Amino acid sequence: MKLQYAIAIAVFLLPTLIRAEDYQYQYFVEDKKYTPFSDYIPKVRHHFYTVPHYVEDFYLLYGLKQYYNENTLRRNIDRLKTALQCKFRHPSEAFIPITTEEEYLKYRNLMFMHINMLILRDYLKIAARYDKRTLPFYSADFAKDIHESLLIAEKMYRDALPYWFEAVKYARRASEIKLTLDMGTLETERHRIIKGQTDFEIIIDKHIAAVEKKKAILEKMMSGVDTK
Repeated sequence: MKLQYAIAIAVFLLPTLIRAEDYQYQYFVEDKKYTPFSDYIPKVRHHFYTVPHYVEDFYLLYGLKQYYNENTLRRNIDRLKTALQCKFRHPSEAFIPITTEEEYLKYRNLMFMHINMLILRDYLKIAARYDKRTLPFYSADFAKDIHESLLIAEKMYRDALPYWFEAVKYARRASEIKLTLDMGTLETERHRIIKGQTDFEIIIDKHIAAVEKKKAILEKMMSGVDTK
Protein backbone atom coordinates (compact mmCIF):
# COMPACT_ATOMS: atom_id res chain seq x y z
CA MET A 1 0.00 0.00 0.00
CA LYS A 2 2.80 2.38 0.95
CA LEU A 3 4.68 1.50 -2.23
CA GLN A 4 1.61 2.23 -4.41
CA TYR A 5 1.11 5.52 -2.59
CA ALA A 6 4.74 6.54 -3.20
CA ILE A 7 4.50 5.63 -6.90
CA ALA A 8 1.34 7.70 -7.27
CA ILE A 9 3.01 10.75 -5.73
CA ALA A 10 6.08 10.34 -7.97
CA VAL A 11 3.96 10.12 -11.11
CA PHE A 12 2.01 13.20 -10.03
CA LEU A 13 5.18 15.25 -9.34
CA LEU A 14 7.25 14.05 -12.32
CA PRO A 15 6.20 16.83 -14.77
CA THR A 16 6.86 19.44 -12.09
CA LEU A 17 10.30 17.98 -11.29
CA ILE A 18 11.27 17.92 -14.94
CA ARG A 19 10.25 21.55 -15.39
CA ALA A 20 12.10 22.50 -12.18
CA GLU A 21 15.30 20.81 -13.33
CA ASP A 22 15.24 22.69 -16.61
CA TYR A 23 14.01 26.03 -15.32
CA GLN A 24 17.29 27.88 -15.78
CA TYR A 25 17.57 27.05 -19.46
CA GLN A 26 14.37 28.75 -20.49
CA TYR A 27 16.16 32.08 -20.24
CA PHE A 28 18.80 31.07 -22.78
CA VAL A 29 16.61 29.90 -25.64
CA GLU A 30 17.64 31.74 -28.80
CA ASP A 31 15.12 30.31 -31.26
CA LYS A 32 17.26 27.22 -31.73
CA LYS A 33 16.28 23.66 -31.03
CA TYR A 34 19.66 22.83 -29.55
CA THR A 35 21.65 25.54 -27.79
CA PRO A 36 25.41 24.95 -27.28
CA PHE A 37 26.40 24.55 -23.65
CA SER A 38 28.78 27.51 -23.94
CA ASP A 39 25.76 29.74 -24.60
CA TYR A 40 24.38 28.86 -21.18
CA ILE A 41 27.44 30.44 -19.54
CA PRO A 42 26.93 34.17 -18.91
CA LYS A 43 28.74 36.16 -21.57
CA VAL A 44 30.92 37.90 -18.99
CA ARG A 45 32.55 34.52 -18.25
CA HIS A 46 34.10 34.60 -21.70
CA HIS A 47 35.86 37.85 -20.90
CA PHE A 48 39.60 37.94 -20.28
CA TYR A 49 39.09 38.92 -16.63
CA THR A 50 37.76 35.41 -15.91
CA VAL A 51 40.69 33.41 -17.29
CA PRO A 52 43.95 35.34 -17.79
CA HIS A 53 45.32 35.20 -21.31
CA TYR A 54 47.22 38.41 -21.93
CA VAL A 55 50.17 40.27 -20.43
CA GLU A 56 47.87 42.75 -18.74
CA ASP A 57 45.73 39.99 -17.21
CA PHE A 58 48.66 38.38 -15.40
CA TYR A 59 49.98 41.79 -14.42
CA LEU A 60 46.66 42.52 -12.73
CA LEU A 61 47.06 39.32 -10.69
CA TYR A 62 50.23 40.76 -9.15
CA GLY A 63 49.59 41.70 -5.54
CA LEU A 64 51.88 42.78 -2.75
CA LYS A 65 50.07 43.71 0.43
CA GLN A 66 51.57 45.50 3.39
CA TYR A 67 52.30 42.14 5.00
CA TYR A 68 53.62 39.50 2.64
CA ASN A 69 55.64 36.31 2.87
CA GLU A 70 57.94 34.36 0.63
CA ASN A 71 55.07 32.42 -0.93
CA THR A 72 53.45 35.69 -1.95
CA LEU A 73 56.68 36.84 -3.57
CA ARG A 74 57.24 33.58 -5.41
CA ARG A 75 53.63 33.51 -6.61
CA ASN A 76 54.00 37.03 -7.98
CA ILE A 77 57.25 36.10 -9.71
CA ASP A 78 55.57 33.12 -11.40
CA ARG A 79 52.65 35.25 -12.57
CA LEU A 80 54.90 37.94 -13.97
CA LYS A 81 57.12 35.40 -15.70
CA THR A 82 53.99 34.02 -17.35
CA ALA A 83 53.06 37.55 -18.41
CA LEU A 84 56.38 37.86 -20.25
CA GLN A 85 55.43 34.82 -22.36
CA CYS A 86 51.98 36.14 -23.34
CA LYS A 87 50.79 38.52 -25.99
CA PHE A 88 49.28 41.90 -25.24
CA ARG A 89 45.63 42.79 -25.35
CA HIS A 90 44.21 44.52 -28.37
CA PRO A 91 45.18 48.23 -28.32
CA SER A 92 41.58 49.14 -27.57
CA GLU A 93 41.85 47.16 -24.31
CA ALA A 94 45.20 48.55 -23.16
CA PHE A 95 45.67 50.19 -19.76
CA ILE A 96 45.84 53.64 -21.36
CA PRO A 97 44.25 55.16 -24.48
CA ILE A 98 46.27 54.09 -27.54
CA THR A 99 45.80 55.99 -30.79
CA THR A 100 48.91 55.22 -32.88
CA GLU A 101 51.20 52.28 -33.61
CA GLU A 102 54.10 54.18 -32.04
CA GLU A 103 52.19 54.61 -28.81
CA TYR A 104 51.32 50.92 -28.77
CA LEU A 105 54.96 49.95 -29.37
CA LYS A 106 56.20 52.15 -26.54
CA TYR A 107 53.40 50.90 -24.30
CA ARG A 108 54.52 47.30 -24.81
CA ASN A 109 58.18 48.11 -24.17
CA LEU A 110 57.38 50.04 -21.00
CA MET A 111 55.21 47.22 -19.72
CA PHE A 112 57.93 44.62 -20.30
CA MET A 113 60.50 46.93 -18.68
CA HIS A 114 58.28 47.37 -15.64
CA ILE A 115 57.42 43.67 -15.31
CA ASN A 116 61.11 42.74 -15.39
CA MET A 117 61.77 45.33 -12.70
CA LEU A 118 59.02 43.88 -10.52
CA ILE A 119 60.44 40.37 -10.87
CA LEU A 120 63.90 41.72 -10.03
CA ARG A 121 62.66 43.51 -6.90
CA ASP A 122 60.75 40.45 -5.69
CA TYR A 123 63.85 38.28 -6.03
CA LEU A 124 65.75 40.86 -3.97
CA LYS A 125 63.01 40.81 -1.33
CA ILE A 126 63.40 37.04 -1.02
CA ALA A 127 67.20 37.36 -0.90
CA ALA A 128 66.93 39.88 1.93
CA ARG A 129 65.13 37.26 4.01
CA TYR A 130 68.14 34.91 3.81
CA ASP A 131 71.04 37.35 3.74
CA LYS A 132 72.76 37.79 7.11
CA ARG A 133 73.87 41.41 7.17
CA THR A 134 76.40 41.00 9.97
CA LEU A 135 78.22 38.11 11.62
CA PRO A 136 78.41 38.62 15.41
CA PHE A 137 81.07 36.78 17.42
CA TYR A 138 78.62 34.02 18.34
CA SER A 139 77.86 33.22 14.68
CA ALA A 140 80.14 30.19 14.94
CA ASP A 141 77.42 28.43 16.92
CA PHE A 142 75.09 28.67 13.92
CA ALA A 143 77.69 28.76 11.14
CA LYS A 144 76.26 25.86 9.11
CA ASP A 145 72.70 27.24 9.13
CA ILE A 146 73.83 30.77 8.30
CA HIS A 147 76.01 29.45 5.48
CA GLU A 148 73.05 27.59 3.95
CA SER A 149 70.93 30.71 4.28
CA LEU A 150 73.57 32.77 2.49
CA LEU A 151 73.67 30.23 -0.35
CA ILE A 152 69.94 30.81 -0.91
CA ALA A 153 70.42 34.58 -0.76
CA GLU A 154 73.22 34.41 -3.31
CA LYS A 155 71.08 32.33 -5.66
CA MET A 156 68.25 34.86 -5.42
CA TYR A 157 70.66 37.71 -6.20
CA ARG A 158 71.98 35.86 -9.24
CA ASP A 159 68.47 34.94 -10.40
CA ALA A 160 67.50 38.62 -10.21
CA LEU A 161 70.37 39.90 -12.35
CA PRO A 162 69.13 38.72 -15.81
CA TYR A 163 65.86 40.60 -15.27
CA TRP A 164 67.81 43.81 -14.76
CA PHE A 165 69.47 43.35 -18.16
CA GLU A 166 66.06 42.69 -19.71
CA ALA A 167 64.63 45.82 -18.08
CA VAL A 168 67.51 47.88 -19.49
CA LYS A 169 66.92 46.42 -22.94
CA TYR A 170 63.25 47.39 -22.97
CA ALA A 171 63.97 50.80 -21.43
CA ARG A 172 66.34 51.55 -24.32
CA ARG A 173 63.81 50.38 -26.88
CA ALA A 174 61.12 52.53 -25.29
CA SER A 175 63.46 55.55 -25.27
CA GLU A 176 63.88 55.33 -29.03
CA ILE A 177 60.24 56.40 -29.39
CA LYS A 178 60.17 60.15 -28.77
CA LEU A 179 56.78 60.55 -27.15
CA THR A 180 55.54 60.42 -23.57
CA LEU A 181 52.78 58.08 -22.42
CA ASP A 182 50.54 58.68 -19.43
CA MET A 183 51.66 55.58 -17.53
CA GLY A 184 52.28 56.91 -14.05
CA THR A 185 55.85 56.39 -12.89
CA LEU A 186 56.89 54.09 -15.72
CA GLU A 187 58.29 56.95 -17.80
CA THR A 188 60.25 58.12 -14.74
CA GLU A 189 61.52 54.59 -14.20
CA ARG A 190 62.64 54.40 -17.83
CA HIS A 191 64.40 57.80 -17.59
CA ARG A 192 66.29 56.80 -14.44
CA ILE A 193 67.46 53.55 -16.04
CA ILE A 194 68.64 55.27 -19.21
CA LYS A 195 70.47 58.00 -17.30
CA GLY A 196 72.16 55.50 -14.99
CA GLN A 197 70.43 56.88 -11.91
CA THR A 198 69.10 53.38 -11.28
CA ASP A 199 71.64 50.59 -11.71
CA PHE A 200 70.80 47.28 -10.09
CA GLU A 201 73.82 45.56 -11.61
CA ILE A 202 76.05 47.54 -9.25
CA ILE A 203 73.71 46.94 -6.30
CA ILE A 204 73.42 43.19 -6.90
CA ASP A 205 77.16 42.76 -7.52
CA LYS A 206 77.85 44.43 -4.16
CA HIS A 207 75.40 42.11 -2.41
CA ILE A 208 76.96 39.03 -4.02
CA ALA A 209 80.48 40.16 -3.11
CA ALA A 210 79.39 40.73 0.50
CA VAL A 211 77.76 37.29 0.64
CA GLU A 212 80.92 35.63 -0.66
CA LYS A 213 83.01 37.33 2.04
CA LYS A 214 80.60 36.20 4.75
CA LYS A 215 80.58 32.67 3.37
CA ALA A 216 84.37 32.58 3.53
CA ILE A 217 84.31 33.67 7.18
CA LEU A 218 81.70 31.04 8.03
CA GLU A 219 83.66 28.31 6.25
CA LYS A 220 86.67 29.14 8.42
CA MET A 221 84.43 29.01 11.50
CA MET A 222 83.15 25.57 10.51
CA SER A 223 86.69 24.32 9.92
CA GLY A 224 87.81 25.61 13.32
CA VAL A 225 90.13 28.32 11.97
CA ASP A 226 90.49 31.50 14.04
CA THR A 227 88.79 34.35 12.10
CA LYS A 228 90.25 37.19 14.18
